[in-house]
Amino acid sequence: METRRLELFVTLVDAGGFKQAADSLFITAPALSQQISRLEKDVGVALIDRTTRPITPTEAGREFYYRCRRVLEAMQHITQLLDDQRSHEFGRVRVGIVPAMMFSSPARAVRQFIRAHPTATVQVRSIPTSLLVDELEQGSIDVAILLTEPDLKDLSSTALFGEEYLVALPDDHPLADVDEVDFAMLRNERILQGPRTANPTGYDAVVTACMRAGFSPRSLEVMGSYLDQAAMVSAGMGVCFIPKSLSDIPQHNVVYRTLVNPSVGLTTSISWFDRRLDAVGRAFVQHCITELSIPESLISKEGAS
Repeated sequence: METRRLELFVTLVDAGGFKQAADSLFITAPALSQQISRLEKDVGVALIDRTTRPITPTEAGREFYYRCRRVLEAMQHITQLLDDQRSHEFGRVRVGIVPAMMFSSPARAVRQFIRAHPTATVQVRSIPTSLLVDELEQGSIDVAILLTEPDLKDLSSTALFGEEYLVALPDDHPLADVDEVDFAMLRNERILQGPRTANPTGYDAVVTACMRAGFSPRSLEVMGSYLDQAAMVSAGMGVCFIPKSLSDIPQHNVVYRTLVNPSVGLTTSISWFDRRLDAVGRAFVQHCITELSIPESLISKEGAS
């Protein structure tokens, strides 16, 4: 028994007439009638009462109709599962990550996913926060891993983990000899950070912490990554704030110290548009959420460039 004939039968019953059903199927009414007759021969019972207008199924035809629908729905479900599996194996996901995260756990999670899905195409780009949200909105990337949660219509976002800032100091700085730096101790320091337009959340986090410590920051705007800022600290141009995970990367003549009163932190999030993701994209998002859980010590959601 051919599945195609089951589809024709269901369409005929739904339409209530050979002409209406044939038109929707883009075949002729005689051709449809011939296929239904062959189906009736296959099952050995009349399925359609051709004497009524509109035509109606026989008693056996009604039961056959409901069973056909269940079979066709099951076939459609199986086809979708197979399509999803093929997409899962051979699909593509384009990921944008802020530069700071290229050296920490999100980058490791990406590598794990690539190893687990060798036939999938995973494209990874390092994109500054100031451009990352636009690229996501415009569809240039499918998933963004960033240090803020964008406020865009229909955008899905999940916080992944929190991380504290450390202060980067020249190794000959007087505060280099202490384990914890009270924020108020930075009152007279030149603070190196990116422009506010690059990452309003991170910029405001630093300014707010300074104000809470009782002073307005003397800031020097620096274009570039955290490591670029740390290099300028090494040159004696000021101090900067850097995610703790980046403190493992050696930087000549620079030391990192814990900040207190107040402490400052940031939250790494993953953002995506559901409608744009194929099976690989959905699997990637779930992998990141599973692998990058939020620690209990999550610090208040702040950001950084």
